[in-house]
Amino acid sequence: MQMNPRLTSMRCIRCATLWPAGDYPEGCPACLAAGHPATLECQYDANVDATARDEAMPLPVLSAVTLGEGSTPCVSAPELAREEGVGALWLKCESANPTGSHKDRMSAQLVSRARLAGATRVAAASSGNAGVSLAAYCAAAGLQADIAITRNCPPLQREAMERFGARLRAFEDSLGRWPYVADLCRNHGAFAGTNYLNPPVGTHPYGVEGYKPIAQEILDECGLPTDIIVPTARGDLLWGIFLGWQHLLQTGRIARLPRLHAVEPYARLSRALETGDARGQWESATQQYSIAGGTCTLQALEALSRSGGMPVETSDAQAVEARQRLERMGLGAELSSAAALAAMARLRRAGRLDAESNVVLMLTSDGRRG
Repeated sequence: MQMNPRLTSMRCIRCATLWPAGDYPEGCPACLAAGHPATLECQYDANVDATARDEAMPLPVLSAVTLGEGSTPCVSAPELAREEGVGALWLKCESANPTGSHKDRMSAQLVSRARLAGATRVAAASSGNAGVSLAAYCAAAGLQADIAITRNCPPLQREAMERFGARLRAFEDSLGRWPYVADLCRNHGAFAGTNYLNPPVGTHPYGVEGYKPIAQEILDECGLPTDIIVPTARGDLLWGIFLGWQHLLQTGRIARLPRLHAVEPYARLSRALETGDARGQWESATQQYSIAGGTCTLQALEALSRSGGMPVETSDAQAVEARQRLERMGLGAELSSAAALAAMARLRRAGRLDAESNVVLMLTSDGRRG
């Protein structure tokens, strides 16, 4: 396990300032001081020759701790495509990852970096899936996981975290967890496993890089889609997938970017896009707990604007109906994941999808496994 020698620096997605490669759990120091939290984007050696174009997606940590994450199925759904009026439809089933969600891709990179940095513990705030994943990868790496959860965290996820050896602290609401995690990271030597700022900046850039291979996997199995629909809370997955497609574009593997659309249970990103400011608070109730919360991030706005995508709101009732449609196909999906299917009708009405569209839905978790 080692850091990638091609990783040269970090660039702010807001002010474009370059910083030395390293750990910035609170994002760009300059933008943070100015009151505008902004994540940093990993920069790799730009000297990419013809042979390098066919190499694997560059990631910060080489030979990272692994439980077998990645290479998840991309299932063709022609009947759903006909029902939705699109040319082709695929379901990227991230529940096939070791702990049952896309979070394993991020945990592999993040926990590996924590160990390389000499940390003995990782602290995180989680609604369920991230905590389970970090707990499992910390167990594999020999690190302690301290997870701040909400009191309504699903019992299966809570029990799984504890089985993997995590120490849990429960809070009444989502925002209440972040000061606890901030204290562990700033004052007690813990490595940040998730965002803890308010307004949020997103998870450590090295962890988010772990989502980049999703783009390569989709390209290899489905070709270049026109649209990808991503359940979104703070935008780590959305931004990480975008970074993967950006790399493929920069290295000449594709001629254009697919549009990335963010699914949310109520308007956050759409309101932030109106002003260009991601620092607001738009809280509402929802059963789609994995994409709940009243905040969004600049990285989510950037993924939408750079790819030409849009935010899509889906109600709990629409997500329940979509989950039932997937279950009739034999596919289990967490409510937040099924929302990706529910979002297609609104995208059609908005003129973003038509009979020529080739669409990928990100099914982030089946919601049944810890």
